Order: sequence, then C-alpha cells, then structure tokens
Amino acid sequence: MVNGPLNGKPDKVSGARLEYWGYAISGGRQVKIIVIAQYARKTSDGKYDAGPGQKIGVITAYCKGMNKCPNWINE
Repeated sequence: MVNGPLNGKPDKVSGARLEYWGYAISGGRQVKIIVIAQYARKTSDGKYDAGPGQKIGVITAYCKGMNKCPNWINE
C-alpha cells in the first residue's frame, strides 16, 4: 500500500513533511491512499530524533475518507 505512492515526487511539501498520493484500484473500486513521511532527522516538535545522519521516513499511511482501509487493499 505504501510503495505505490512513494514511487515519485511528493504531491505536497510542508517543510520536511512530505505527502505522497496514490490510488489502489481493484475491480472498478478505487481508494485514494495518502502516505506521510518526515524527511528530516527530527520531528518539528522535537519529540523524535532519528540520530546523526539519519532521516525519520514514513510516519503513516491511510485511505482518504475512511476510518479503515478495505481488506482488499492489503491482499
């Protein structure tokens, strides 16, 4: 689920916070997937630190407009 959107440039950039957008499609069904990554050593609030020379990376991924992604997305 995460790899598809990450294969390209970010769709939204806010400092070190990057958003990647993609779609999962199966049998006429389509779901928008959002992946959020932090491309920095530390989070903006300073709570997390990946260490010298490291980047935090993917923070979360979710299906837009849903409380839970459909099971078919994980297949």
